[in-house]
Amino acid sequence: MSTALVAKQTGLVFAGPVGSLDGYIDRVSQIPVLSKEEELALATRFRAQSDLDAARHLVLSHLRFVVHIARDI
Repeated sequence: MSTALVAKQTGLVFAGPVGSLDGYIDRVSQIPVLSKEEELALATRFRAQSDLDAARHLVLSHLRFVVHIARDI
């Protein structure tokens, strides 16, 4: 079992034992997709203020795309 990242301040709780690939994919698919405006605001916060919570939110929100690409390989 592994433990994934935690992002409580952003509302994306993604922690604890995952247990299986299917469980991981299921949890990743529950993370909401950011709007263009949300993504830009988070990227700006990270870049201008070195806001690690904004960076964490960006990374977690893009995991669904990583999983999608990985499944097609």
